[in-house]
Amino acid sequence: MGRWVLPLALLLAGCASAAPAEHLAGPFGRPGPAAPLSHRDCPAPPPPVVSLMSEAFYTDAAFSQPDPARLAADTEASRPLREWLAAIQRPTERWVALRDAGEAACALRQIEAWAEAGALLGAFNRQGGYHRKWALAGAAIAYLALRDAPGATPDRMARIGAWMGDVARPVAAFYERPPPRQPSGASEVLNNHVAWAGLAVSAAGVAAGDRALLRRGVAFGETFLAQVTPEGVHPQELARGRMALSYHLFALQAAAALARIAEAAGEPLSPEARAALDRLARFTFAQAVDPARLGERAGIAQGVLSGDRPFLSAGHGLEIWGGDPAILAALTPFRPYRSSWLGGGVTLLWGR
Repeated sequence: MGRWVLPLALLLAGCASAAPAEHLAGPFGRPGPAAPLSHRDCPAPPPPVVSLMSEAFYTDAAFSQPDPARLAADTEASRPLREWLAAIQRPTERWVALRDAGEAACALRQIEAWAEAGALLGAFNRQGGYHRKWALAGAAIAYLALRDAPGATPDRMARIGAWMGDVARPVAAFYERPPPRQPSGASEVLNNHVAWAGLAVSAAGVAAGDRALLRRGVAFGETFLAQVTPEGVHPQELARGRMALSYHLFALQAAAALARIAEAAGEPLSPEARAALDRLARFTFAQAVDPARLGERAGIAQGVLSGDRPFLSAGHGLEIWGGDPAILAALTPFRPYRSSWLGGGVTLLWGR
């Protein structure tokens, strides 16, 4: 069997009857004592998104040149998901930082409203599915920071966890397709997308207390990391041309977070995958410090999707990885890191 084929047990996991939920440890530890209830009004949850259709915006074979109009349209189509994540994550950050139980209750309300509405369970095309995956990752990670809040009752946790598991299963199924015969071409079942799917599915698996789902997510991470070369290059992302460095940084965010979640929940990456993650992190940092090196390898000067900013401003994955004190020190000017797809306040949540 080829090395990209997922184990049969994982492929069949989604078809098996659901096992009883268990409490799987999250990556953030237990919070301190809760403060008095907040006096800040909790806004009404945004209208739930059940289905989403959007269109890709890259115009070239390397997926490096966006069409401005299509990019703007995709940004607008996915705006309701970002608004929902902000509604969850801002109060979650206040709970983590201040131990304000009212803020935790507000964040849980935002998640529970969408769970009760069956959000994210409708029709999604390819691009829409990407946004569902990223939204699930961001919501599930934030939820893992809320599970010990006073308002996180067992019944509430069970409802939210079950819904997140239901959203994760079609996400997982999409990435369990066979890889292309020629893996040198861009493929979402091999590139950064499978790493992000692994993060979303594993985080949802922990939220749902579903170890089989967690393992499916970890398997996606193993698939992604198995391709990292001895030097630390990911061939799928190197093929991005001018966006090669940006996508190494982007993929590292998902892979590093997945590794932290998997280890905390008792399903760590294999030693080979862990070593590959370390190589990827060190290589990516070195290129971010000196982008011309990767530009020579990719055959084109490196750029970002929009604007003009230092590459280490996208160093969220290095912050989460945390494997080298010197690298962490180099990130100081760019903190605090924040990403809605990584739970919100990256430095706040993952740096503790």
